[in-house]
This record gives sequence, C-alpha cells and structure tokens, in this order.
Amino acid sequence: MKQDRTRWNRKYDEDREMGPPSSLATKFCHTAPGRLVLDLAAGTGRNALYLARQGFQVVAVDLADEAMRRLQALHEPNIFPVQADLDTFALRENRFDCILCCFFLDRRLFPSIRESLKPGGILLFESARETDQPQVNQPRNRNYLLRTNELLQAFLGLRILYYEEALEKDHHGRGEIRSLARLVAQKGWRGDEALIKE
Repeated sequence: MKQDRTRWNRKYDEDREMGPPSSLATKFCHTAPGRLVLDLAAGTGRNALYLARQGFQVVAVDLADEAMRRLQALHEPNIFPVQADLDTFALRENRFDCILCCFFLDRRLFPSIRESLKPGGILLFESARETDQPQVNQPRNRNYLLRTNELLQAFLGLRILYYEEALEKDHHGRGEIRSLARLVAQKGWRGDEALIKE
C-alpha cells in the first residue's frame, strides 16, 4: 500500500492538469435515481467536481495524499474526500445511487460494487482494454487491462444500458490512442429482483 501511495502521489504531483470529466459522467449521471455518488479512485477530482456542480453529493475515494489535498483545495461543499486503500475500503450494501469507476481496475471489487448500489442505482465504469494494435498506449501489466467483453460479462447481473469497446485519443490531448471499455448498468429494483428469483 505504501508503495502504491508513493507512486500515485508522484504521478499527481507531476501531472497538474485535471482534464475534462469522463463522457460517461456527463452523459449518464442524470439517470441515477438519487444524488449520492461514489467516485472510486477519484484522483484529483475531474469527475467528482463535475458531478458536485450538477448537485450530486460525491464521496471521492483515493489512496494518494496528493489527490486528497487537491480535492480539498477545490473547496467544493458537495465533495467528501476519503483517503483509503480500496483493497480494504468497506463498501456498504444498498448505499449509493451512482458508482463511478474510471481507470481503476480491481476485479475483486466487482461483487462489492454491485452490492453497494441502491436498487435502481447506476454504475458508470470505464477502463483500459487489452489490444494488439501497436499504436495504442496501454498499461504493460495485463492485470490492469480488461479482456474483450470482460466488463460486460462481469456485470450481466445488472441491466445493461450502454456498452462499448473503442479506440480514442486520451483526454489530456497528447495525441495518444487508448483502447477502452465503457459500461453503464442499472441495479434492479426490489420488485424486479423478486420476480427474477421466482
């Protein structure tokens, strides 16, 4: 954990640009049934700030001290920064109207993410996808790369509202190409779940 925190602190200290919010946040946040959002691995707050300004209350969780300092420096009353290691961070059942996870991949959290959504809650998930195309900038460690259709299959227990796998330029405008998987999914309402069980 200490090594991870040091690495991310260095990254955020070197990269001062916040960048625009994810298109998932801008296009789909208003489908959430309520106003409480969890932003997993929130970083310096590009998504949290956008959501807070839309009237959402955002619990922004990240491991890095530097990320927390920059989040607090925004002085945004609708953002609640939480410094925590997501390996040990407890996700309570039926807690959030929306969970946003951008460019953080820990497959062990998938069940907890599903359970932490309220009935009707919306999951917005975006991460790097494995590809063999040479022009694509991607993590070297395959553990941090989604396989083809993996994200879709991981959340088939939810109602899939939107899914894509695509190549695009990165949001920092450096001209790098990334291979991404994006998912928007909704947890069933209690009545729906009862029907499914029968």
